[in-house]
Amino acid sequence: MKKQLLFDFTKFLSRKISFRITTLLIFCMLTVQLSFSKNNKTVVLDPSDVIVVDNGTTVNLKNGIVNATITKSNAAVTSLIYNGIELIKGGYNGGSIYWSWNMSSYQNPSGCTYSLITNPSGNNFDSAEIKLHMTWNGSSSTAAMDVDVYYSLQRNVSGLYAAATLTHPTSYPANPGGEWRMSSYPNPRFDWLSVDSLRNLIIPSGSASTAAVAGAPPENYLITSGPFKNKYECKYDYSADFGAIDTWGWSSTADNVGLWVTAPSKEYYPGGPMKRELMCHSTPVLLNMLGGTHYGQGTETAVAAGEDWQKTYGPFLIYCNKVPAGTANASLTLWEDAKAKAKTEQEAWPFSWHNNSAYTKESGRGTVTGKLVINDTGNPNASAANTWVGLAIPPTGSGNVINFQAWSKNYQFWVKTDSNGNFSIPHVLPGTYSLFAFGPEAIGQLSLSNYTTVTAGNTNALGMVNWTPTRVAPTVWEMGTPDRTASEFKHGTDWWTSNTYPNPNWAKFMDYISEFPNDVDFTIGQSNLATDWNFVQPSSTNVPISNPTWNVNFNLDTAPTVGSTASVYVALATNNSAALILNVNGVNVTSPSTGMIPGNATNAMIRKGIHGAFAEVRFNFPSSNLKLGANTISFSIRRVGGASSGEVMYDYLRLEASGTTLTVDSFEKLNFIKAYPNPTKNSVTLTIPETSVLQKIEVYNNLGQLMAKESKNTVSLEKLDSGTYYFVIVTSTGTYVKKIIKL
Repeated sequence: MKKQLLFDFTKFLSRKISFRITTLLIFCMLTVQLSFSKNNKTVVLDPSDVIVVDNGTTVNLKNGIVNATITKSNAAVTSLIYNGIELIKGGYNGGSIYWSWNMSSYQNPSGCTYSLITNPSGNNFDSAEIKLHMTWNGSSSTAAMDVDVYYSLQRNVSGLYAAATLTHPTSYPANPGGEWRMSSYPNPRFDWLSVDSLRNLIIPSGSASTAAVAGAPPENYLITSGPFKNKYECKYDYSADFGAIDTWGWSSTADNVGLWVTAPSKEYYPGGPMKRELMCHSTPVLLNMLGGTHYGQGTETAVAAGEDWQKTYGPFLIYCNKVPAGTANASLTLWEDAKAKAKTEQEAWPFSWHNNSAYTKESGRGTVTGKLVINDTGNPNASAANTWVGLAIPPTGSGNVINFQAWSKNYQFWVKTDSNGNFSIPHVLPGTYSLFAFGPEAIGQLSLSNYTTVTAGNTNALGMVNWTPTRVAPTVWEMGTPDRTASEFKHGTDWWTSNTYPNPNWAKFMDYISEFPNDVDFTIGQSNLATDWNFVQPSSTNVPISNPTWNVNFNLDTAPTVGSTASVYVALATNNSAALILNVNGVNVTSPSTGMIPGNATNAMIRKGIHGAFAEVRFNFPSSNLKLGANTISFSIRRVGGASSGEVMYDYLRLEASGTTLTVDSFEKLNFIKAYPNPTKNSVTLTIPETSVLQKIEVYNNLGQLMAKESKNTVSLEKLDSGTYYFVIVTSTGTYVKKIIKL
């Protein structure tokens, strides 16, 4: 109250006397720490106080660390000053943090009404929040929805919180849906992009001249000047999964400052934990794709006429940080600090200060716990460790009640199990939920519709949640890991890179024609997944690659059981414009014979991803198609729909058949290098035959990120999080891959 009196007094002075005298008086007040006393307590101006300054058409939020200037009419931040350094103004088109959507035409907020919904004078100047409200204008050419944008500032917090609520009342006509995002054009001082350990590097300036690339989508371009001349660049190079990262952004190598988007919760993102989206890219650009539809995920966005729908996105912190001049690896240090801050934000979720009736505080949420158990007769030791478990309510109008990858209008709550399969899902909104699970030790996904009802303030203890994956017969051989990515195959760690001009190959898939001139010919127990099985099976008129056929060769010690059914299970990390055809020893066992179209189509190859939407198919056939001795199963694709390109990215492949196994020779080669213990809590020891010499071991996570290197046969995983890792083992006789689970 006393601080507010001081500000009111200052405003009074500014109306009655000249600006120069007012400025002098205010300076004197601050210099002598003008104070009010009551009950022997003194209240003085504190530089960390949260202050709101209404300038008419704009409003400033400041707390002594940051000072944000926000335009009321369009809810855009036009300036963000952090410790005296401008982070936004001066960027592309003048620089801004803004909101936009394509539903179906492109729009920004406009004609917004401003409200100060949390006045800092009522909370000792600890917190302030404003709302910019846009009501639908009734035009059929605009999206039928209301938009509320929120900005919040807290005492001693190094950054600005942002949130938005979209509302479609029952009185509104249909909204076709589409993409929805917060975008930023930061100041050009930012030159170092950080998404993950693979994409953490200096990025070409937006001032460099560029040229279009023949045959490539317009997002790809060639840099023709400056230090990055002859480099191909594309915004999709830096896409990532929301479930894999908690922050992404930019830093300045000259000023040692950073600007980041943090994700305090993933509940408001579409498509589940492996939703892949744009994060940031050259110019610089910083994104938060709250309702993105890239990679075939989060595509169900339409709202029907008369449908009552509302969803809140955020609040999330736009974080600002710095390190002292001379700090070694300053940009990496800033990134590590941003990651730590994101964890702190997650611990504080949901925020108690957010003043939004559409946002549920912790007292209105519940918790769900349980233990996942995998029951697979073909893999009795299957572990449920490191498995995603999620809760979601199928949204109104969804075309599929279990395909959470497509959902966008609802909230989803996901966690990973611990080393024993236990899970605890906190902060769940009330409702009756379906439960889903997928992970590296079981194929497909567990889908349990309407499985549990969550109520506010309560914990639902589910006990044992049993999952019996589909199976036709015992496993004969398997390739890859069912983790919904192609990261364990060739180019699994550099899929996003490109060549240098004058090499015309602007994307890694284009190298296929030179790397596999005779297509893939893989022999079980002899070939290596990391070098001999490509990350994508492409077909393109531009390269050109036409309908490639990949062979898998293997030897059986006996013919399968007479009269039994054999099966090839195929999990796909992506597929697009391609029909998949399977031949067993020259016999087409596909139904229809022209090829099976898996569904969940997504063009991850062109968009330079390592996966898109997941799909799975099975090819069942009489086991008599297999035989004693040498066998070959061929995987072919055929472009469909007149497309100029098509693709399949394999995630995992498995042959199932009764009464047969690989020959001893094939089995021994398949297990040329052994690893123990596996799973492990601390370290893994590899046994390498005397005929081979170990050269190096590289440890990658399931995103293809290099996590560790070792030259000895014992590898410590003590500093790594629980999860699935791939050991790329380079020896004098070849390169091998082992999957290791860290508990």
